[in-house]
Amino acid sequence: MIRNLFLLYLALIATLVVSFSMTHREPRADFTYVNPSGIHTLDPARMSWLQDFRVALNLWEGLTSLDPKTTEPIGAAAHFPPKVSDDGLTYTFHIRNNAKWSNGDPVTSHDFVRGWRRAIEPGTSADYAFLLTDNIAGAADYVQWRQETVAALAALRSRGLKNRNRDDIETLLAQCTDDLEKRFSKVGLNAPDDKTLVVRLRKPCPYFLDLTAFATFLPIHESIERLRLHYKEKPLTREGLVTYDPQWTKPDYHRNNYPGLITNGSYTLADWSFKRRARLIVNSFFRDADNIRCKTVDMLEYDNVSASIMAYESGDVDFLTDLTVPYQHELIRLAQSGERPDLKLASVLATQFLNFNCDSETVGGVKNPFKDARVRRAFTLATDRRKIVEHVLANGDRPARSFVPPGAIPGYSPPQGLSYDIDRAKALLREAGYASGEALGPIELLVTSRTVRLGEALASMWETALGVRIELRAKESKTFAQDKINRNFMIARGSWYADYNDPTTFLHCLTIGNGNNDTGYASEKYDALLAKANAETDPAIRARLLAQAESIIVETDCPILPISHSTQLIAIKPYVKGLFPNERLWFPFRYVSVDR
Repeated sequence: MIRNLFLLYLALIATLVVSFSMTHREPRADFTYVNPSGIHTLDPARMSWLQDFRVALNLWEGLTSLDPKTTEPIGAAAHFPPKVSDDGLTYTFHIRNNAKWSNGDPVTSHDFVRGWRRAIEPGTSADYAFLLTDNIAGAADYVQWRQETVAALAALRSRGLKNRNRDDIETLLAQCTDDLEKRFSKVGLNAPDDKTLVVRLRKPCPYFLDLTAFATFLPIHESIERLRLHYKEKPLTREGLVTYDPQWTKPDYHRNNYPGLITNGSYTLADWSFKRRARLIVNSFFRDADNIRCKTVDMLEYDNVSASIMAYESGDVDFLTDLTVPYQHELIRLAQSGERPDLKLASVLATQFLNFNCDSETVGGVKNPFKDARVRRAFTLATDRRKIVEHVLANGDRPARSFVPPGAIPGYSPPQGLSYDIDRAKALLREAGYASGEALGPIELLVTSRTVRLGEALASMWETALGVRIELRAKESKTFAQDKINRNFMIARGSWYADYNDPTTFLHCLTIGNGNNDTGYASEKYDALLAKANAETDPAIRARLLAQAESIIVETDCPILPISHSTQLIAIKPYVKGLFPNERLWFPFRYVSVDR
């Protein structure tokens, strides 16, 4: 019966695939895959979604890359390994002589300085700027000075544009412009020549060569400067920001004689049709271009995951990175039984969780009870993670009581977390001043349109256990993301995929001011433990300090509620070779071959 319903469901949405295929008149790409929810941004300094990283790391190439099977750092635009000083603080990279941009220009060390600088400049920096400011010597001081200048200019503008204020603004802007390069010269990035990059760290970073493969550390071609916004021909805007025309990532954008997007990876962007597809073609100047089998790659976007599955079943798609559908449990059964060897269940370094709004007094005009850690702990204790994982998600995930997946990172053991205990949960609510769940008032739970089933299960569980009223809000991914950024939620679904192979890839997300801290959680004690761990050179002591910090967020303060440690169901056609289900879900297409 389940299988019949599954097939019927697919048949009902088959017309969507036909409609898409009729509009797809160009020759088929050598390799075609579906990127869930499309591309949010292709600006490496501003991206924070896995599907964006997946595209970017095929278009650009960092100093290092990741092995397609093991995800261990390997050589890329720079020779590997770099020279590292005895104290672990200075890395010297040598750029390959045959590293080329897609227009034939040589890749230089200055291109990396440009890219890394954009990632920390007010006006272009975003969620991952902390990876640079936390690790590169002098970067945090430079950013603080820049932010203070921007704030001072904003304060002057707020007084109105009278003559005296205009003069003050002009004077401050001129001073900032004059000091800009002198201040930046103190940041630990030095390009003594076109092929040498010397990086000074503020503290030892055992995973630094993993970071240099990450999107935030990618180089940017000098042509972007044609689209820089200026004030009176100066390098800053009137607001004191570094800003570029946001269209710079388009391949066919030519304002100010801009040549269109130039990248240095194995592929370049040939076409990007909003909400339809992006076409990648081999970068003919890439050092190994002749050995790349798939000369064209299409990234397709579907509004409906089931539609993408139908496209896969009909042979129009070769690879699916996500099969999150209501009938996923049936697909997993087929994968586990061996009936469908093309369906693969990959263990990934990722955790699905809930964010509590720890910061806002009210949400939508209603009191937010989750400012109180006791309420957050109560909801955590009232959540039966095993039941959710086995009967709701049913996708091979493991129940999660920690943020960092146990056993995933060598040398690190996360804390136990909180177990399921309804009596203790009710006692905590009473201690927080709520005699019953009803006294909390209506609680909003924000989920994506694709995770409604999880939201419904959680709502039912809490209503039964605590007597609280849950109002479910489901939104499409971009609106959902905006609500999280604006903290327009009480509880919101979240997930985190590791950016590098260290516990801090999870734990740094909840530090004060971190761009990925959607909860608004702020704990000086937590931050201090992480800072102490980051300064520690003994791996065992460092691991213990990190575990102490994690215990604060999963046992005491509970800004998040871990739900599951993730697996990911993906689909790879049998004729596709060189595509490996790895724990980071990063797929370099240069290694892929398709023999239909």
